[in-house]
Amino acid sequence: MAPKRRQRLPEPLPPALAMEASLVVLLTEAEAALAELAAVAERTPDTRLLVPACLALEAMHSCRLDGVEARVSDLYLAQLGGVGERDPRAAQAMALWRAASALQRGRARLRDGAFDLALVDDLRRWMETGLEDGEDPGIASGALPVPEPMPTALRIALEAWEHFAADERVWMPPLVRSALLHAQFEALRPFDASHGRLSRVLVPLYLISRRQLSTPLWFLSAYWHAHRARYRARLRAALVDGNWEPWLEFFLLGVRAAARSALIHAGDLLRLREALHRDARGIVNAAALIDSLLLNPYTTVARASQAIGRTQPAASTLIRTLLRKGWLREVTGRARGRIYLMPRILSAVERLPPMA
Repeated sequence: MAPKRRQRLPEPLPPALAMEASLVVLLTEAEAALAELAAVAERTPDTRLLVPACLALEAMHSCRLDGVEARVSDLYLAQLGGVGERDPRAAQAMALWRAASALQRGRARLRDGAFDLALVDDLRRWMETGLEDGEDPGIASGALPVPEPMPTALRIALEAWEHFAADERVWMPPLVRSALLHAQFEALRPFDASHGRLSRVLVPLYLISRRQLSTPLWFLSAYWHAHRARYRARLRAALVDGNWEPWLEFFLLGVRAAARSALIHAGDLLRLREALHRDARGIVNAAALIDSLLLNPYTTVARASQAIGRTQPAASTLIRTLLRKGWLREVTGRARGRIYLMPRILSAVERLPPMA
């Protein structure tokens, strides 16, 4: 067997940067877009209903950058047991679920911990192996082998990356530092199996740790996926040629576009919710079921029963009413274990607003 070629490690951070006026203006606009998104989230009492849709979109586009052609609907169906182990979509749904839940998992750790290599390793284990005690075994399975010991030079480079993330002796705008951290982690490639998705989930987590992103209404990977050739070219120009300014420009354009798009997406979902609540007046328990369908547009009688806080016969009655109205559609074709979909909500979740 031929010996493994030694990895070429990038230069330590930070590089020399020329923050020209155009980059400073773009940085200001990206920061303002994130601040506006945070303000809307704070004013909206039901932001929790919007987060799963954004997490699913971010995870789907991040997975697609790694060649995993998962769909949001696969994730939602898998959560209800609607994707069997032998279904070709099962592995894709599992990858998508782990990527979507990794952001929330990391966010929870940051409440009491730091943005550091311990966080990175925890997320790496989660994205590669899935299950831990108390987690849902329905989707996460098929653990991967433990990676080989890390070469000393790579470990030292990662420790330098961690130090740069935490070093506040030299002030740098968090968005700029985040762009540099992402590029450097891409170059280091410490964990092949989870490398791309992990490097992308670390971007919002770093911004959360620096209080630049309060609520994960975030799908920057959608911008990167839409411009994937430029994404890879700008990263390569920075890491190989030392030409960092085009990468910074691309990164900030993406943050600004994704934040503005998330504002539109959140508004669309909230207006749909208001319209559905208005049209459902007089239908007992319909409002509670609609809210649960915003979290997952698929449901079962058992899930609907839990959502409305009533018995399963009451949930069945409600589902039949919404079937007659054409709001719900049965998607399994089975006599038992039926799953119902509200296509209007799924369509709204999947409809990605323009990113300009």
